[in-house]
Amino acid sequence: MRTKKRHYSTYIIMALFGFYMVFPFVSTGLYATSTEWSNSILPRDFTVQWFAELMKDPAFISAVMRSIVLTFTTLAVVLVIMVPTVFIVYMYFPRVDQFMKGLVLMPYAIPGVILATGLLRMYSGSLIPMFAVLVGGLFIGSLPFMYQGVRNSLESIQTKNLMEAADLLGASKFIAFVKIILPNIKLGLLITTLLIFSSFFGEFVLTNLLIGGNYETIRIYMLRRMNENGHLASAVMVAYFILLILISLLITYMTSNKRRKNLRKKGEPLTEMDEAEVLLPPTEDSLTN
Repeated sequence: MRTKKRHYSTYIIMALFGFYMVFPFVSTGLYATSTEWSNSILPRDFTVQWFAELMKDPAFISAVMRSIVLTFTTLAVVLVIMVPTVFIVYMYFPRVDQFMKGLVLMPYAIPGVILATGLLRMYSGSLIPMFAVLVGGLFIGSLPFMYQGVRNSLESIQTKNLMEAADLLGASKFIAFVKIILPNIKLGLLITTLLIFSSFFGEFVLTNLLIGGNYETIRIYMLRRMNENGHLASAVMVAYFILLILISLLITYMTSNKRRKNLRKKGEPLTEMDEAEVLLPPTEDSLTN
């Protein structure tokens, strides 16, 4: 009886938590599809007028494209710079690694307004485009996620042992990093990338202060339309959330589908074990085989 009561209490807690997480999105979606909702529990009438008006607005499409360009440009810079840097620091500079674990947490203590003010005073009027300054500011904001995420992935696969084994087999450090380390930490990189992507895609403070209306992203567009019509602003929020989910699913699918194709090249049908391994990084035993 006690076990059943514990199960029931667990289900109740999970249901309450799920309701707490889903309720804001559902209420926003209802408001985005309503004609009027003021003094009743549910909207009086439903319509897709606000979504149709949103899709016809060329400024919305441009804002989405700007957000995508900004996000993926910053992600490319972060991945190209941070992944090799974290690997080198973790492998060959343990003292620096201990120092960096505390240093990368500094962006949490620096509000975005202060960071934007410092960047404006330093780079305003210089030859460096403000778009590049914005990418640099977002790069700083990604340090806590990226450094800890990559470092934890390197720690979990016992990188030092793998590098020693590769060295004994005659592989260079570069080849070992590209063909052994990167495939093993791919799942960790995917999770970290999705986390940073969700933060960058909805970034508002730095973008608004550094570039402002000259580079209207989806969050700046949403703020502008919020002052015009609450229903339309809710429609923008719902579209933003759905777009974020779709892009995240696309990134995940492309990553997992690549391993499926590699397995199918062998000419053998995918077993249940192979399907499970698609979502997991290769192990040390699979590398030796």
